[in-house]
Amino acid sequence: MVRIAIDGPGGAGKSTLAKAVAKQLGIIYVDTGALYRTIGLYMLRHGISPRDEAAVSAALHDFTLELRFSEGKQVILLDGLDVGDTIRAPEVSMAASDVSAIGAVRQYLLDMQRNTAKTNSVIMDGRDIGTVILPDAEVKIFLTASPEARARRRHLELLARGKEVSYDDVYREMVERDRNDSTRAIAPCVPAEDAVLLDNSDMTFEETVYKVIEIIKKNGKSKVKKNSYMRTWAVVAAPIRFFNRIKVIGLENIPESGGYMLAANHIAAKDVFLIGASCRRQIRFIAKKELFKIPIVGPIMRSFGAVKLDRGGNDVAAIRASIELIKEGNLVMIFPQGHRNPGVEPATTELKSGAGLIAHRAGCDVIPVCLRTKKHRYSLFRKTEVIFGKPIPHAELGLTHGGGDEYRKATEYIFARILSLGGFAPLPTSSESKGDN
Repeated sequence: MVRIAIDGPGGAGKSTLAKAVAKQLGIIYVDTGALYRTIGLYMLRHGISPRDEAAVSAALHDFTLELRFSEGKQVILLDGLDVGDTIRAPEVSMAASDVSAIGAVRQYLLDMQRNTAKTNSVIMDGRDIGTVILPDAEVKIFLTASPEARARRRHLELLARGKEVSYDDVYREMVERDRNDSTRAIAPCVPAEDAVLLDNSDMTFEETVYKVIEIIKKNGKSKVKKNSYMRTWAVVAAPIRFFNRIKVIGLENIPESGGYMLAANHIAAKDVFLIGASCRRQIRFIAKKELFKIPIVGPIMRSFGAVKLDRGGNDVAAIRASIELIKEGNLVMIFPQGHRNPGVEPATTELKSGAGLIAHRAGCDVIPVCLRTKKHRYSLFRKTEVIFGKPIPHAELGLTHGGGDEYRKATEYIFARILSLGGFAPLPTSSESKGDN
């Protein structure tokens, strides 16, 4: 099974391209943009402003939306009726851009899109497929072209459908939608870190299809073969445990199934490997994006299913992906300290509030994990203990309404449990914040 994500701005030709590639590969094509267009169409038909977040969110309960596939073609039913090409009008395109910036709409469609990719080989196009919808896709392509080239294509497409529109109007709407899609707070249209960038401004359609097939053959097959976690774990886990003299304690505290957040103290970059090699159940890590660029470390991180984090700002995509992974029944590991702290007493370090935020949004229990080694520093052949504590029930975290203060206090509570596992000094009894995420 292979999952192919094609992202990019409007008018780059994603949908037409994805259909052609799907036909050649014999897989399912999912036009995610059509789903947003259909919701935008509904709002326009019922006199609801696509920018009115409250009204749009409330209206999501007033209609039914079904995604079907007939002879390999996607069909969208709005209240039981096929929307056809009515969703391709310029005003519907703008409405789609507006509703897609609303969190409730994206959440409404998330499961529908992911569930399709769980049981089928798919090629899916949109604006946040590789970053949010399918962050673990085997192949990610960001398709783009100059605004002028994209406006010309869209203008010709609309004229061919009998739509009387001017090039200037199409270009103006194209630029406005680009600005909306790339700057919105929720799931902006930006390339995934591991996406292949493809500018087809000066390429014919046939040349673009050929290039995409080439990218898939080059990247997809090798990634599909390497995407078995247990195969990778069996090869690398034993050597990691041996050379780091790992002693695993409390492995019985890891439930056999269900979504949980694991939280550990952070000594060095190799923490992810020590913990991953100590647990046969796959653990998904939130790791800074720079680690993925290291020749040997990067491939192992990807095979272990790590989630990239851009520490330069609020990485909404990584946080959201982590929450969804937990809700889907995965173990997700984070480090409340945020930064590595070799040789430093854990209780003296600064905490981020991400652990509390994710636990609240995912509604999950938390498993504390303690990495214990002499003087909090790794050394060749020095014994390291990986201690898994009993899950902390979500009810104990004091998370009721959310917010910065609750997230901070929940994170401190979690970290105190981590410290107690290792017999480390407790956190200072201070109400002062240890930092925000």
